[in-house]
Amino acid sequence: MTKKSIYIITIISLIFISASIYPLFLIIQEAVLDSYLNSRYKIEEAIDIRNMRHQTANQYSYELAAPIQWKGNIIEVLTSDTGVAAPKSKFDNDILHVMQVSIKVNGKERSFPTQAWLPKNITKDSDYLSWLNLLKVKDNKNNIEQMAIVQRIADNWQKGDTTSQKWRVLYVDEDKQVTEELFSYLERGDHLLGLKLVLASSQSSSWIGYKSDIAYRLPSIFFPLLYPTGTFLIGLVLTLLAYLRYRKIKKAIPFNKK
Repeated sequence: MTKKSIYIITIISLIFISASIYPLFLIIQEAVLDSYLNSRYKIEEAIDIRNMRHQTANQYSYELAAPIQWKGNIIEVLTSDTGVAAPKSKFDNDILHVMQVSIKVNGKERSFPTQAWLPKNITKDSDYLSWLNLLKVKDNKNNIEQMAIVQRIADNWQKGDTTSQKWRVLYVDEDKQVTEELFSYLERGDHLLGLKLVLASSQSSSWIGYKSDIAYRLPSIFFPLLYPTGTFLIGLVLTLLAYLRYRKIKKAIPFNKK
């Protein structure tokens, strides 16, 4: 192998690595963040948002139809119909209405009412799926428990537009303190726990990540197996091959001169 061929292989390997390293970093970053959140927080659904109670005899959850009592706190979810039909696509079978959703904690309304697209007649907790959920959150590091009320906000949301999404999380503490976390899709990277709760509640119109959505694209033969994983490994192999050939040639030069 000549120096010219080694040079060409080196250039190709650098192209492969440079094209693969950033998307590969984003994929690894998502895995690391998710692993951290899973180890630090224990998250449990507090209501039957997925309509699964009938499948598990021992499953217990609160009912949104009545005030929820949790560690001395009383949580109420109140809805009022605006009379406006929610936007509908040709794939929608159910008629949804734009509803105003208010949250009361210990008799006081917390923050502003939000809009949600819900059935006119709400008969079960799963009617709130993708719009509202209650989760019990335990911080394993600080040994603190909270009830999180997670809401997707319909205000100014364009159906099918991931980037226009917004969410609100109300954290209810055991000492009856309530804190609010409000963030948008573009701000999600600064709200890791909030987004974890959103994802656990299926309250996004599509799969999204903490910093990037690249790790949640539908897998195929091309992505992420061939690119960026395969191209990055090929680049490393070519770099190693070029280096070994270069060392072999370099060692052979003094020998040939003699």
